[in-house]
Amino acid sequence: MLRAVPLLTISLLIAAPAAAGPADDATAVATQILDKFNGGDVNAFVAAHQSGALIVDEFAPHIWNGPNSAQRWVSDYTKDAEKRGISGGRVDYDKPLQANSDGKSAYIVLPTTYRFTQNGKKMIGKGSMTFVMARSGAIWKIASWTYSGGTPAPE
Repeated sequence: MLRAVPLLTISLLIAAPAAAGPADDATAVATQILDKFNGGDVNAFVAAHQSGALIVDEFAPHIWNGPNSAQRWVSDYTKDAEKRGISGGRVDYDKPLQANSDGKSAYIVLPTTYRFTQNGKKMIGKGSMTFVMARSGAIWKIASWTYSGGTPAPE
Protein backbone atom coordinates (compact mmCIF):
# COMPACT_ATOMS: atom_id res chain seq x y z
CA MET A 1 0.00 0.00 0.00
CA LEU A 2 2.79 2.45 0.86
CA ARG A 3 4.33 1.78 -2.54
CA ALA A 4 1.14 2.81 -4.31
CA VAL A 5 1.05 6.28 -2.69
CA PRO A 6 4.19 7.62 -4.46
CA LEU A 7 3.04 6.17 -7.76
CA LEU A 8 -0.40 7.70 -7.34
CA THR A 9 1.16 11.06 -6.44
CA ILE A 10 3.43 10.97 -9.50
CA SER A 11 0.57 10.01 -11.82
CA LEU A 12 -1.55 12.89 -10.46
CA LEU A 13 1.29 15.36 -11.03
CA ILE A 14 1.74 14.17 -14.59
CA ALA A 15 -1.98 14.17 -15.36
CA ALA A 16 -2.76 17.53 -13.73
CA PRO A 17 -2.85 20.42 -16.20
CA ALA A 18 -0.21 23.05 -15.62
CA ALA A 19 -1.47 26.42 -14.47
CA ALA A 20 -0.92 29.21 -16.96
CA GLY A 21 1.94 31.46 -15.98
CA PRO A 22 2.35 35.18 -16.64
CA ALA A 23 4.14 34.58 -19.97
CA ASP A 24 1.20 32.47 -21.15
CA ASP A 25 -1.27 35.11 -19.98
CA ALA A 26 0.60 37.91 -21.75
CA THR A 27 0.93 35.81 -24.93
CA ALA A 28 -2.82 35.16 -24.90
CA VAL A 29 -3.45 38.92 -24.70
CA ALA A 30 -1.01 39.63 -27.58
CA THR A 31 -2.66 37.04 -29.83
CA GLN A 32 -6.16 38.28 -28.90
CA ILE A 33 -5.06 41.77 -29.93
CA LEU A 34 -3.89 40.46 -33.31
CA ASP A 35 -7.22 38.67 -33.68
CA LYS A 36 -9.00 41.99 -33.00
CA PHE A 37 -6.84 43.72 -35.63
CA ASN A 38 -7.56 40.94 -38.13
CA GLY A 39 -11.28 41.26 -37.40
CA GLY A 40 -11.20 45.01 -38.08
CA ASP A 41 -11.71 46.08 -34.45
CA VAL A 42 -9.32 49.04 -34.61
CA ASN A 43 -10.64 50.56 -31.38
CA ALA A 44 -9.80 47.41 -29.39
CA PHE A 45 -6.38 47.24 -31.07
CA VAL A 46 -5.61 50.86 -30.14
CA ALA A 47 -6.98 50.46 -26.59
CA ALA A 48 -4.67 47.49 -25.99
CA HIS A 49 -1.62 49.79 -26.08
CA GLN A 50 -0.14 51.73 -23.18
CA SER A 51 -0.10 55.47 -23.61
CA GLY A 52 3.08 56.27 -25.53
CA ALA A 53 3.72 52.69 -26.70
CA LEU A 54 6.76 52.30 -28.94
CA ILE A 55 5.97 50.82 -32.37
CA VAL A 56 8.48 49.92 -35.10
CA ASP A 57 7.20 48.80 -38.50
CA GLU A 58 8.32 48.40 -42.11
CA PHE A 59 6.68 51.53 -43.58
CA ALA A 60 7.58 55.19 -43.06
CA PRO A 61 8.06 56.84 -40.68
CA HIS A 62 9.02 53.39 -39.25
CA ILE A 63 8.77 54.48 -35.60
CA TRP A 64 5.84 55.71 -33.52
CA ASN A 65 5.99 56.71 -29.87
CA GLY A 66 4.60 59.31 -27.55
CA PRO A 67 0.95 60.26 -27.07
CA ASN A 68 -1.54 58.40 -29.30
CA SER A 69 1.23 56.35 -30.92
CA ALA A 70 -1.05 53.38 -31.65
CA GLN A 71 -3.73 55.60 -33.18
CA ARG A 72 -1.11 57.41 -35.29
CA TRP A 73 0.25 54.02 -36.44
CA VAL A 74 -3.26 52.95 -37.54
CA SER A 75 -3.68 56.23 -39.44
CA ASP A 76 -0.29 55.89 -41.15
CA TYR A 77 -0.90 52.20 -41.92
CA THR A 78 -4.21 53.13 -43.57
CA LYS A 79 -2.58 55.91 -45.64
CA ASP A 80 0.31 53.66 -46.68
CA ALA A 81 -2.05 50.84 -47.65
CA GLU A 82 -4.19 53.19 -49.76
CA LYS A 83 -1.08 54.66 -51.44
CA ARG A 84 0.27 51.19 -52.34
CA GLY A 85 -3.08 49.62 -53.33
CA ILE A 86 -3.14 47.27 -50.33
CA SER A 87 -6.35 45.86 -48.88
CA GLY A 88 -7.42 42.99 -46.65
CA GLY A 89 -4.30 43.04 -44.50
CA ARG A 90 -4.15 40.44 -41.76
CA VAL A 91 -1.44 39.01 -39.52
CA ASP A 92 -1.54 35.27 -38.90
CA TYR A 93 0.68 33.90 -36.14
CA ASP A 94 1.99 30.64 -34.76
CA LYS A 95 3.20 29.46 -31.36
CA PRO A 96 5.70 31.82 -29.73
CA LEU A 97 9.37 31.38 -30.55
CA GLN A 98 9.99 32.88 -27.12
CA ALA A 99 7.80 34.04 -24.26
CA ASN A 100 9.04 34.96 -20.82
CA SER A 101 7.79 37.12 -18.01
CA ASP A 102 8.59 38.23 -14.49
CA GLY A 103 4.88 38.84 -13.82
CA LYS A 104 5.16 42.61 -14.36
CA SER A 105 6.47 42.64 -17.92
CA ALA A 106 6.67 40.07 -20.69
CA TYR A 107 8.73 39.56 -23.86
CA ILE A 108 7.03 37.62 -26.64
CA VAL A 109 8.23 36.73 -30.15
CA LEU A 110 5.59 35.38 -32.53
CA PRO A 111 6.34 34.02 -36.01
CA THR A 112 3.92 35.78 -38.36
CA THR A 113 2.56 35.67 -41.87
CA TYR A 114 1.29 38.99 -43.22
CA ARG A 115 -1.33 38.37 -45.91
CA PHE A 116 -2.89 41.07 -48.06
CA THR A 117 -4.06 41.92 -51.55
CA GLN A 118 -2.06 44.48 -53.52
CA ASN A 119 -3.55 45.83 -56.72
CA GLY A 120 -5.67 42.68 -57.05
CA LYS A 121 -2.79 40.24 -56.39
CA LYS A 122 -2.63 38.09 -53.23
CA MET A 123 0.61 38.70 -51.36
CA ILE A 124 2.35 37.06 -48.41
CA GLY A 125 5.19 38.15 -46.15
CA LYS A 126 6.86 35.94 -43.55
CA GLY A 127 8.22 37.61 -40.47
CA SER A 128 7.85 38.01 -36.75
CA MET A 129 6.35 40.34 -34.23
CA THR A 130 8.09 41.05 -30.96
CA PHE A 131 5.93 42.36 -28.14
CA VAL A 132 6.89 43.86 -24.81
CA MET A 133 3.88 43.72 -22.55
CA ALA A 134 3.43 45.59 -19.26
CA ARG A 135 1.06 44.54 -16.52
CA SER A 136 -0.96 47.02 -14.53
CA GLY A 137 -3.00 45.20 -11.90
CA ALA A 138 -4.60 42.29 -13.74
CA ILE A 139 -4.40 43.91 -17.19
CA TRP A 140 -1.65 43.33 -19.76
CA LYS A 141 -1.03 46.19 -22.22
CA ILE A 142 1.35 46.56 -25.14
CA ALA A 143 4.33 48.70 -24.15
CA SER A 144 6.10 48.07 -27.46
CA TRP A 145 5.93 45.97 -30.60
CA THR A 146 8.10 45.54 -33.66
CA TYR A 147 7.34 43.87 -36.97
CA SER A 148 10.30 42.36 -38.80
CA GLY A 149 10.04 40.49 -42.06
CA GLY A 150 11.22 39.92 -45.58
CA THR A 151 9.84 41.58 -48.68
CA PRO A 152 6.35 40.21 -49.40
CA ALA A 153 5.93 38.10 -52.52
CA PRO A 154 2.96 36.80 -54.53
CA GLU A 155 1.14 34.01 -52.69
